[in-house]
Amino acid sequence: MSGGWTCSHQKGEICDLLDKPCEPGTKGCTLYGKALFSDPLTPSNEAIKRREEMRKKQEMEELMKRAKAGI
Repeated sequence: MSGGWTCSHQKGEICDLLDKPCEPGTKGCTLYGKALFSDPLTPSNEAIKRREEMRKKQEMEELMKRAKAGI
């Protein structure tokens, strides 16, 4: 069984949004920051990693505030 995905912005080998060759996960792609790719160097993966780090930092700051307030 195989799976697949087709981008509605891809016209042949060209991305209709960016007007350049389609490279899923690059900045400007509709998948940027929304999907993990098997290639670890895909910019989307870095965006997801940064978002997760920011979320963890915010959670830690919230925990510290609650601890200081005695909640």
